[in-house]
Amino acid sequence: TGASWLQDPALPDLTIDDFPLIKKKLHEHLHTRPRICTERALHYTEAWQREKARPVPGSPSLRQARIFSHVLRSKRAIVREEDLVLGTTTSHPVGVQIFPELGGTAIWPELLTMQARELNPYEIADDDVRVLNQRVFPFWLRDNIREWARAEFDNPACLQLDERWVLYFLWKNHAISHTIADMPKVLECGLESIVKEASELREACTDGPQRDFYQAVILSLESVMDYGRRLADEAERAAEKTLDPAHRRRLLEAARACRHSPARPARDLLDALHAVWICFLALHQENMNAGLSIGRLDLWLQPYFEREMQLAKAPEDREAIVLRTLELVCAFMLKATDHLPLVADIGNRLFGGSSSDQVITLGGVRADGSSAVCDMTWFFLKATEMLGLRDPNMNARFMPGVNPDYYLRRLCEVNAITGATPSIHNDRAVLSALQRQGFPPEHARDWGATGCVEPTICGAHMGHTNCMMFNMVAPLEMTLHDGVHPLVGERVGPHTGDPRSWQNFDEFLAAYKTQLGSLLGNAIDANDMLGKAHQALHPTPYLSSLIRGTLASGTDAVDGGASYNSSGIAMVGLADVVDSLTAIRVLVFQDKRCTMSELLDAIAADFQGHDKLLAEILHRVPKFGSGAREPSEIANDLLAWIFAKTTARTNYRGGRYVPGYWSMSNHVAFGLLSGALPSGRKKGKPFTPGLTPSPIAQADLLQSIRQVASLDPEMLPNNIAFNVKISPGGTDDLAHVVDRMTAYARTYFELGGMQLQFNVVSSETLRQAMANPEEHRDLLVRISGYNAYFVELNRDMQLELIERAEHS
Repeated sequence: TGASWLQDPALPDLTIDDFPLIKKKLHEHLHTRPRICTERALHYTEAWQREKARPVPGSPSLRQARIFSHVLRSKRAIVREEDLVLGTTTSHPVGVQIFPELGGTAIWPELLTMQARELNPYEIADDDVRVLNQRVFPFWLRDNIREWARAEFDNPACLQLDERWVLYFLWKNHAISHTIADMPKVLECGLESIVKEASELREACTDGPQRDFYQAVILSLESVMDYGRRLADEAERAAEKTLDPAHRRRLLEAARACRHSPARPARDLLDALHAVWICFLALHQENMNAGLSIGRLDLWLQPYFEREMQLAKAPEDREAIVLRTLELVCAFMLKATDHLPLVADIGNRLFGGSSSDQVITLGGVRADGSSAVCDMTWFFLKATEMLGLRDPNMNARFMPGVNPDYYLRRLCEVNAITGATPSIHNDRAVLSALQRQGFPPEHARDWGATGCVEPTICGAHMGHTNCMMFNMVAPLEMTLHDGVHPLVGERVGPHTGDPRSWQNFDEFLAAYKTQLGSLLGNAIDANDMLGKAHQALHPTPYLSSLIRGTLASGTDAVDGGASYNSSGIAMVGLADVVDSLTAIRVLVFQDKRCTMSELLDAIAADFQGHDKLLAEILHRVPKFGSGAREPSEIANDLLAWIFAKTTARTNYRGGRYVPGYWSMSNHVAFGLLSGALPSGRKKGKPFTPGLTPSPIAQADLLQSIRQVASLDPEMLPNNIAFNVKISPGGTDDLAHVVDRMTAYARTYFELGGMQLQFNVVSSETLRQAMANPEEHRDLLVRISGYNAYFVELNRDMQLELIERAEHS
């Protein structure tokens, strides 16, 4: 099982009822309405105004460090009596941070209405409305990332196209996260040692910008250590006031941990958890937490659990350590739910129900190739089962032939119990893709998932793995209209000709690739411009201090200082494009069952009055997921073409662009804004999520598994999301369901499949939740790479989940 100390690693005798404090905190999480927090926004604005008034502004990195230091030193150290892990992301139990220098001003029109909006309302105090309306937002009208890039590059078309919503969505307007900090260095060395290293490098350096960078690192880390010490002070004050001896003991233990960590190397599990959490929440004060991920916590925390178990001599002492460890893991995971990213109301259409998507990665292999499954892996799985949280987004690596089979079964069991988590990755396929990119095997093996599913080398890789969401269907619509996008209403791509004039399918496919390449080029150009805006306005000296390569090079991560650099693209709608291209190939050019004119007329009419042609498309044309030759050929050809096209581009940090095939919830948003397709999909309907076959395909699960697994993982370096919806029968017990799920997962991985995620829920249950949301508050579902509470999704997303192919 990989467990050294746990007799039964599933910990089957423990339930959340054994941990009343955790049960109470889970109830509070599920029933606390998020509240806008202006603390960070106000302090950031004050510091930026002071920096602008300086007669000699200094380097961007040093300026940013002074701002970050002011924000963190001004941040209230809040300790609540029942806290097991200290530190808060905001000043509220569940707070919404605002980053006005990024996309925060988008909420400005909703300051007086956000409490009453239908989806995911926020509470906001009157004083906070005044702070934002008068002191914060007016200052950032011109100095935010988007406006700087617009002015610097003369408002280019590629940035204007980003604002049309239907072509691509660029995350750099809002965040440059989607990476994993070097938490092992924090745990093993402490921040004081990094400050000492940066100080020595600064003294030996004669280059001005590099000296500024080292000074920026020192300022940033000192402010993080100051926050930890202030937490310790506050916990000791709270301990003096409480009348409950158990609370007093708990607060004093936490104060001891904060006074020691993260400044110095962790001594035990409580130290380690505080070091990780304090450093992680501090990252949220520098960058918006959108896919900024936690990493391989099971592997990194295992030595501290082992140390405590080795020191315990009596069986009852070890049993107490097991209970305490599970309680602390639950407390840490609940801490990670204490904040949400700011989402304007229109964002509920794009990312409805999404939280920060901060991934914890479990299992897989170590740097030497041996199994990384350990006792802490099982603790995190048990906590996931007990809590059923949407965030942290739990992702599990499984290496066939190395990780124990019982581990795969347990992953499926937790999926069945929670209904949606964890996501499961085939380590062999992911490592193949990473090594194809040039990562040494020992570094590739140390990957963790970020955001949704994207692989990142822990602590060494600035990958911004979700730099953009790209709509693959948009260039298909442009191909059908000679470069004009119907919704945009103007020419977006080059002239490729009237599709009615083409004599064969190869001409059509070449035109589609021309439009696809043109739109990809625009999106990449825009991303690079926004990246340069971050270099000028928003470097990340604190994050850089925890990324390998930056200190050695004396260069911020946004300037390319990390050991590894890349930019990850999420390609949305592959199955819809493949099914559409297959329909054109088969019906128009191969079997000649209709003309291109007839197909275009049917699409323009949303197939109204074209029932016969629609029936031909739905029932005679092979679909992606069916295992048929035509869609398989088209899919593999497109994947290879996109891989070559994107990896040929170098980003503003000197790394490559890499494609992945997952969609968050943009398959719904992009679909809402798109017309009917040759695949038979109607106007406004969602695209298929990730790399999942369309429900129109009506393929059985084994057919879908074979089709998706047949794709070359080396063409999918930014990973995929393959969604499988399982609906247990009325007579199926849990053991039977888990056995079948495990068999499907094992088969998929043996065939070479890369990633698999389950929704274990029936469409009928989802319909009941739509009708009675208060009775299904904690119903967890997986969208396309992230988890959400079903009742917080917009209606279109809820219907998309209901309409997914359901396998009994």
